Order: sequence, then C-alpha cells, then structure tokens
Amino acid sequence: MKNAAIGVDIGGTSVKMGVVGPNGRIVCRSNFPTGRHAKKSDVLDSLYEHSRSLTAQAKKAGFRVTGVGIGAPGPIDVERGFVYSFPNIHGWENTPLRKILEKRLRLPVRIDNDANAMALGETLFGAGRGAKNTIALTLGTGVGGGIVIDGKLFHGPTYSAAEIGHIVLNEEGPQCGCGNRGCIETYVGNGYFVREVRSRLAAGEKSVLKRWIEEDGRELTPYLVWQAAKKGDGFAKKFWWETGLHLGNALVGLVNVFNPEKIILGGGVAQDKPHLLDSVTRTIKKKAFPIAARSVKVVPAALGVDAGLIGAAALVLAADPKRGRRA
Repeated sequence: MKNAAIGVDIGGTSVKMGVVGPNGRIVCRSNFPTGRHAKKSDVLDSLYEHSRSLTAQAKKAGFRVTGVGIGAPGPIDVERGFVYSFPNIHGWENTPLRKILEKRLRLPVRIDNDANAMALGETLFGAGRGAKNTIALTLGTGVGGGIVIDGKLFHGPTYSAAEIGHIVLNEEGPQCGCGNRGCIETYVGNGYFVREVRSRLAAGEKSVLKRWIEEDGRELTPYLVWQAAKKGDGFAKKFWWETGLHLGNALVGLVNVFNPEKIILGGGVAQDKPHLLDSVTRTIKKKAFPIAARSVKVVPAALGVDAGLIGAAALVLAADPKRGRRA
C-alpha cells in the first residue's frame, strides 16, 4: 500500500476533506457544513466520522492513511497543535485540537495556518514543484501568505511569520483591519479593489464597466474588472497594472531578503490574471537586486480550489521520510 494523508481545510461555511496520495492527487473526498454558530462538539464529531470513512475508502483504493493534516484560519501554535481562535467560527478559543483528534483518531495530526498549508501544497505539488525556496500568496478578501525555505515552512518563534498582507506600503495610506495604515492588503484585497474602482468611476473615469454596472446591473467584482481588461478597456487594464505595482513593491523587499526561486500567486484576485502577473514581474525586475530579480519567477497557483485541502495533507506528507523532506 502507498502512504497517504487526510487533508482538512476548515473554512467559515464548510470543511473540505480528502485523502491525498504521495503525488499530491486526491484519492477520495468529502465535506460537511459549518458556520459561525456550529457547535465545536458537532464539528469534532463530523471530523472524526468523515476521517474514519475516508480511511476506509482509501484502504479499498490501496492507500494507507498515515496522518491527518489540518489547515485552519487564524492563529495556531504549530508545535502544540493549539488553536487560539477561528475568526469565522465561534467557540474554538484556546482549543488543544491536535491532542483531541489524536486521542480519537489514533493517528498523528499536524495543524497549521491555512495560508501556510497552501504555500506548502503549492511548493510540493503545484506551481512550486521542484523549488525549495518559495513565497506563496493567496489574494482574496485579504492577503494570506506562506514562506518555504529549503523545503520547510518558515514559522518564526511564535508561529506568526509570513503575514505578508500586512507589510506597510504607505504609513499614511488607507486604514487596514489590523489597525495600521497602508498595508498591502488595503491596496490588493477585494474590499479596496471594489471601493477604489467604484470611486474612480464616480469621479468620471471612462470605462465599459460603468455601463455594465449601471445599465446591465452586473455586480462590480475584480473578475468583472478583469473581463473589461480582456476586452481592451483602458481603465481596467490600468487598474490591474496598478494593483500589480502595489503588490510588486511589497514583494521586492521579500525577494531581496529571501531570494526565492518562485513567487506563487493564488486566490480569486490573482487567478488567471496575466496583467497582474506581468506588472508584478516587471516591478520586481526593475526594483529588486539584479541577481535575486533574475532568479525568481512569478507564477500563478496551480492547485485551484483544492489548494487548501492538498496543502493540509502536505503537512503530513512532507514529514514522510520516504519523501526526504520535512515541513
């Protein structure tokens, strides 16, 4: 039998689970709903039952489950497997999740922040395959990130490293949810993106977006702005370029410090957006130290909606001695 791991991607509305083989492919999967008011005991029971079912399914397919990896939102003590809180699910404050699950499942359990898990999954099995030093970002409502150095996740002594979304670009910039001003998240996150486009259109910028929104009733989203850019809309193309410039400026510093082989961009804002990748790449090539700038590649994430699930499983698979590397 081949070794495999169960990956658990805990989200605000559902938990996605699956058995992932040593090549990063999902063997079988399941999911169940959560929500802000889901009881912790019910979620734990569901995790247990779905893990048992997936383990049985994996065995029939010729795979031996050697552990469970969990990617979770919010701050995590990785060493203890301790959850300080889940931002969108109540009742999980100060939960020794690894200890609880290992006792019930009788399997090793590894827990990490979901952005870190995504970074490891993309490095091992996705767009970063073959590289040992990567920086991965997920661009959506916020900006999450993870850093892999010599094949291992970089956590810092308190497991709070790689908060890339809160690198300050402008100390007098927009207010960020973290309390600071001008964080990269305020220039790249969905909220800023939509507010700024709407503000510029109201100020008189010419764009097909105005007709699409006001006459056709279409919802203003980053994807809609991307559709306009694809049609050659000058305003939309310029806005995507500016977004890439902001992001690139933040990444220039990281390239100079960490000298990564690849920078991986994922999430709804980044997905299938060549204008964004091109702008980020050009900014890095122009502003980072030449040797580091020449060696880094900016690439789109490859694992799509399964990045969290596969990344969670990678927390276990990366520790498999047969793979020769650890997270």
